[in-house]
Amino acid sequence: MIKKNNSKIVLILAAGALLSSTIFITGCASKPADDTTPKTEVSTPEPKKETKKKEPEDPPNVKFVKQLKALLAKGDTKGAIAHFDEIPSSLKNDLELKNLLGALYFSDSQYENAIAIAEEILAVEPENMDALELIAMCNRAKGDKKAYKESTDRILAADPYNPSVNIQKAEEYAVNKKYKMARDSYKKALRGDPENTDALFGYAQMSYYTDDLKSANDNFQKILDKDPENAAALAYMGKLAYDNENYLRATKFVQQALKYDPNNYDYWMDYGTYLRYQGKFKDAANAWKKAVELDPSYFLAYAYLAGNYDDLGQFDEALENYHKVIETNPKYFYAYESTAILEFHAKNYENAIKYFTKTYEYSPSYAYSLMIAACWYKLNKPLEAKKVLTAQLKKLDNKTTEYDLVRFYNDAYNRNAESNLIQKITKETNSNNRGKMLFYMGLYYELNKAEDLSREYYAKVTSMKAPMFFEYRIAEWGLMQ
Repeated sequence: MIKKNNSKIVLILAAGALLSSTIFITGCASKPADDTTPKTEVSTPEPKKETKKKEPEDPPNVKFVKQLKALLAKGDTKGAIAHFDEIPSSLKNDLELKNLLGALYFSDSQYENAIAIAEEILAVEPENMDALELIAMCNRAKGDKKAYKESTDRILAADPYNPSVNIQKAEEYAVNKKYKMARDSYKKALRGDPENTDALFGYAQMSYYTDDLKSANDNFQKILDKDPENAAALAYMGKLAYDNENYLRATKFVQQALKYDPNNYDYWMDYGTYLRYQGKFKDAANAWKKAVELDPSYFLAYAYLAGNYDDLGQFDEALENYHKVIETNPKYFYAYESTAILEFHAKNYENAIKYFTKTYEYSPSYAYSLMIAACWYKLNKPLEAKKVLTAQLKKLDNKTTEYDLVRFYNDAYNRNAESNLIQKITKETNSNNRGKMLFYMGLYYELNKAEDLSREYYAKVTSMKAPMFFEYRIAEWGLMQ
């Protein structure tokens, strides 16, 4: 809004400058001498010193506009607002200047004053779009949803394809993940202003989110045809290439995006991802480290680094970054589980207990209780282990296999209980559940020094295809001991 009104005031200033020049020329010009006037010889007087003619002062309206221009150029919003107290009578009813004052009030967060000015304009010109949009923006900034809806409805009644309002509505739909509705609103904005880059970008972006990848590609390309240095459009072209598994092309696009916007966190994250899929793990890590430099307080780059190092078997570096994830985003559940697993692998059992306990708070699975109990057993603190197991038994249905498994850990060894439990596990139809339970049988035997049985059950776990449970990794490590 400010930008739009500033462009208008420039026209006023230009007109003021022309007016000033005209006044000056008119005031300084004199009638030329008549050639037919008889000439008489006179003696030449001594030359007199020239006196500089005083330039006439600007008329009040031109003076006001010039001073206003100077204040706007300095970015002095409050000064510009105060300057309107001196507005000459000839400009008091100028709607363009009123719109500018309203925009200045908005910029200074004086929303009620901005609305009052807008209403003055609408009293004279009921469909003045600048004034209507100003009211809508003020209501939105105030968080008055009812008034905002009323003001936007008022605009759309007069101009259904108003770009500003339709873009605002689209943004709200997008925030609430109503991507199809957002796309429709961006489309209306484009109908009102086919050259509106914000609307075109939004339409392309919502096409991407709604999996209309061809439309997304075509419209991002339209933006790049007009503006080849548009970093955001280049970045999305990279995403589209990545979705098409063309990682080299994706990398080239995001490199271009970074050329024009080198401090964009998201672009560095994407760059690392594309490199990783090309097997360039070190380069990927360097890209994510750059993202960390840009925003050390955000967790995502740490999570990517942790996962990358974890996959490479660089567990110390992985743990360091998982700890940073937890530090920067304590609510990120997955980091607790991954950290607990690596602490267990490092034989840092007290730390493992801490992080498995935190994981249990987010997802109270019997499996985390068994891992906590196993850590206590490894620390030679069976009473602490039994406390955890007893508490878990109270939360399980005593007719389930899970109950029998936890009880097997808690009670003294019983051969019949062991045989019955193994039969139940073998009959489990869900492969992931069966795999988890086979692992905990292997872990039980490991805790009780029955190494051959432990390796037998770990081998059953690792022979499974596409396991979807965290214990699989620990079974692999168990076989390497």
